[in-house]
Amino acid sequence: MQRLPFHATAKNAALTAICATSMLGAPEMSWAQNAPAPVAQAGAAAPAITWASLTSAQKTALAPLQTSWETLTDGHQRKWIALSQNFGNMSAGDKEKLHSRMGEWAALKPKERQQARLNFAETKKTPAAERAANWEAYQALSPEEKEALAKKAAAKPAGAAIAAKAPSPQKLTPVPLTRNSPDTQREKLAAQQPVDRNTLLPLAPAAKPSSTN
Repeated sequence: MQRLPFHATAKNAALTAICATSMLGAPEMSWAQNAPAPVAQAGAAAPAITWASLTSAQKTALAPLQTSWETLTDGHQRKWIALSQNFGNMSAGDKEKLHSRMGEWAALKPKERQQARLNFAETKKTPAAERAANWEAYQALSPEEKEALAKKAAAKPAGAAIAAKAPSPQKLTPVPLTRNSPDTQREKLAAQQPVDRNTLLPLAPAAKPSSTN
């Protein structure tokens, strides 16, 4: 299997790592796997979760998201709350890791968050060994490099269509002239290449007179 360059794998892992955490899928946070997201009752609109409505423990656990809390979707709010349920029992390393992911997610724009979700969906199709290599490459980056790669990866949407280029007029095949062709078409073709009005065949170019010394 062809290995991608270091920065390519790191770029792929950048947004993926952020999204994996927010969607309860970060492989290095085993405690998150047992934290189910609250489910809204079927047929009822989920009430808005304001920052003021959170408990003191939740506010402490979700502190990096405070300034952007109201901009998060209801689904993301509930998933972050579920992730932070065991915050008080986490190790210092896990707390720092979770807050780091929250800060990175809060810094993303809506389009970047969408790209993160797309990257996460693609990553689930990638072999485990390659995912591990991507993750190690990402972990080796500095916080500034992680942020820069996340923004760069989100700047170009995946699968963007390339605009078709119009063919050159010189490469277009002319439409054959027939006796039923309209006069406008005959005049246009005659301007490009003289034709015999009786046979409608192109006239041979006139021979240039030979120069005499």
